[in-house]
Amino acid sequence: MTNLPDKHNRSPQSRLRFTYIILALSLGLFVIALLYSAWAKNREHDANMPVPAPEAVVVALRSFHRQTGRFPKDFRELNERLWKKTRQAQISSDGTSLVAPASHYYYTLHTINPAQGQRDAERVKAALWAVPTGERASEAATYFWYVMPDKIECWMGSALTQENISVVRTIPSEQQLALLVMTKQVSATTVTNQSSRGFFSIFGF
Repeated sequence: MTNLPDKHNRSPQSRLRFTYIILALSLGLFVIALLYSAWAKNREHDANMPVPAPEAVVVALRSFHRQTGRFPKDFRELNERLWKKTRQAQISSDGTSLVAPASHYYYTLHTINPAQGQRDAERVKAALWAVPTGERASEAATYFWYVMPDKIECWMGSALTQENISVVRTIPSEQQLALLVMTKQVSATTVTNQSSRGFFSIFGF
């Protein structure tokens, strides 16, 4: 009867070849693991970058103004009429701020709605702050926009610090904006008449 080859009877060359194959497979798996780890870290790093979308809020503000003749007093009014209460969890209890965690931005809203007899298109305004948040906040810009029925005035600057973050609770003067090293943008910002909910879905709200 022919003796079947036993693993203990393999030649040294065969055992060495088998060892090389195992080493090659292990090295390949190690390289793949390193590449995947680097890709995952890079993806997480990119995901933490704040993505501003004040245009999304502006579209909603102007839609509200067209429907009511005024700007909403807070985000709760905007959520009630246009967003159909879908942003309730993102809005603060007083209605003045909204957190967009997916895009790492924090928004505050202040409106100027003069009495009917004093109303002027230039004086009816919504003041909007857009402030980056998260671990990469320092890499993104802060925005302040005056939204009016016929135009928008925009300022942009670096991320706010803990010392000056309280400014978002107010409507700043141009002098205050200058002290924050925020510069007025020369060209007028245009906003298309797209669905506000569409804008919010695009930018991760």
